[in-house]
Amino acid sequence: MDLKRYGEQIEGLKKYAKVEEVPPDPYDIQAGLAQKLLVYDKIVLTPAQQAAYDYAMQHSEEHGPCCCHCWRWHVYGGLAKVLIRGREFTGEQVMEIWNLSDGCGG
Repeated sequence: MDLKRYGEQIEGLKKYAKVEEVPPDPYDIQAGLAQKLLVYDKIVLTPAQQAAYDYAMQHSEEHGPCCCHCWRWHVYGGLAKVLIRGREFTGEQVMEIWNLSDGCGG
């Protein structure tokens, strides 16, 4: 872990502190929250919502919620879907959260 980058991530995620679904620490996701977000990964989006999701996929640093299709990919994919559908987040906002939430180290 790069301590400087970690500090930037924690600081950046504070912007979303009032959004209960967004983990405040990319290296410490509560198990209950992760389980809930995994279920959200199965959400089917409308075409407009899917366009926002696709934007985040294309423009995020890792071209997705994580660098590989591990549990984090599905947790943060579910996070994106619930934020887009339930809170009307844009693809840009999802991309920012994904970029700030890199926590596996590749």
